[in-house]
This record gives sequence, C-alpha cells and structure tokens, in this order.
Amino acid sequence: MDLGIKGKSALVLGGSRGIGRATARELAQAGANVAIVARNQAKIEEAVAELGALGVQACGIAADLFDIRSYDRVVAECTASLGAPDIAIYNLDPPPPGGFYDIDEDQLAQAYQIVVLNYSRMLRLVLPHMRARKWGRVVTIGSGTAKELVRGGFGWPFHYILANSSRVAATAFAKTVAAEVAADGVTINTIATGYIRSEQQEAWTANRASDQDQAAADFEAAMLANIPMGRTGTTQEMASLAAFLCSDLASYTTGEIISCSGGSANSIL
Repeated sequence: MDLGIKGKSALVLGGSRGIGRATARELAQAGANVAIVARNQAKIEEAVAELGALGVQACGIAADLFDIRSYDRVVAECTASLGAPDIAIYNLDPPPPGGFYDIDEDQLAQAYQIVVLNYSRMLRLVLPHMRARKWGRVVTIGSGTAKELVRGGFGWPFHYILANSSRVAATAFAKTVAAEVAADGVTINTIATGYIRSEQQEAWTANRASDQDQAAADFEAAMLANIPMGRTGTTQEMASLAAFLCSDLASYTTGEIISCSGGSANSIL
C-alpha cells in the first residue's frame, strides 16, 4: 500500500526504542526520510543504522525532550539534515501514577509541561512549514486516559491523576489547533495507547507491581483480564496505525483520538 509519503521528512521524538522506533521504521519503509530524537547516543546510532539500511536518509539527534529549550535545536537540526518536518511524531514517556495526596503542585506543573507545553512548542516550530506546503501530519503517541480516566478503586489498582489531567488537556489542545490548520491540509491526531508490549511497558508493569507488592506476572494477568483480546498489543500494531494517520489515505481524519487498546476502552466517544 502506497502511503503517499515517499521523500517526506519525518521527525520522530523518542524514536530510539519501543513504539517510537517501530513508528520510525514504518515511516522509513513507506519511503519517508526520518530524524529520530532521543537521549541515549548508542541507541540513536543503532536505530539510525537500521533506518538507513531501508534505503532512506536518516539522522539522529541527541536531546532531552523534557527540556522545552531543546525543541528549537531539534527542529533546526532535522531541517538542516532532511528538510523541515512534513511529519512529526510526539512521543514522550508518560507522567508517573499517583493520587491527589501522592503528588504536589510541582509534579502537576511538570506533567503539564511535558504533555502540553512541550507539545505546543513542537507545534509552533513545525506547523509554519506544513501550512506553507499545504500538507502536514502530526501524531501524538498518547494515552487512553484522555478518553477514559484511570481512577483507583474503579477497576484499576492505582490512581493516575497526573496522566488524567494532563492528557485530557493535551487532547483538547490538539483538537483545537487541528481545526485552525485543517484548511491548510495539515492533520493533527492522537493515538490512545493501550497495553503495548515494549521496554517501557515492561518497566512500567514491574514498577506498578512493586507498588502493589505483587509479582509482575500477577499484575500483568490482572491487566490482561480487562482487555477483550486477552493480550498485549505490539509496537508494530501501534506503528502501523501511526503511519496510516501520517498518510495521504488519512487526509480527512483530524482532531481525533483513536484507541489502540485491544478493545479495552469503554468510552464510546
């Protein structure tokens, strides 16, 4: 299937591992030139070599994406190497779990910074080129908490106030901006990520199990019991959805939050 993105420039944040790396690979296989951004130089070099072997241009940019000041340099380096981004994938690690009495205002501000403010900075840097070209794609690797809140004691063994509040805000923000740029051929969408097997997910499971004084296998079994498909998703399944949303084929889909959760999302909206 031709996604219509051959020769496009794609910027993938968090692109050296997990969902980000799988998405970078999927975009490269469709012919896009890809810049990945991460902190670990060894993993960056490994991922860039893999992408280059697919016959496209690839580059790696080392940066701390939690620092909003890094985004100007990241986009500038991508532009210098591959051209201004036609495609941008926003993919950062989620805020930690906890209830209201487990967190303070500094942690709330940090979660909002990572999920909303840094995302806003990326949009300000990539949208002018996309709008001028009358074509652009932005996809956020987000969370199901934007559609259905995680509340301890209501089917979940933990609280998640930081993700609940910041992800809802980011999704509303994205939907608002999407309407402003839609007439310019730019789409902005969010994937509500479910329980996807990756390095990050395995570490998350181990930490949540430890919080509950459980074995990781027992905690995972409890999570899988809430997923109709009865299994974790794969990074390839996430990447395929992300690549489709970046394609010409999805040109009439914007401002949406689309679940990839094995049927576990109960929200109908």
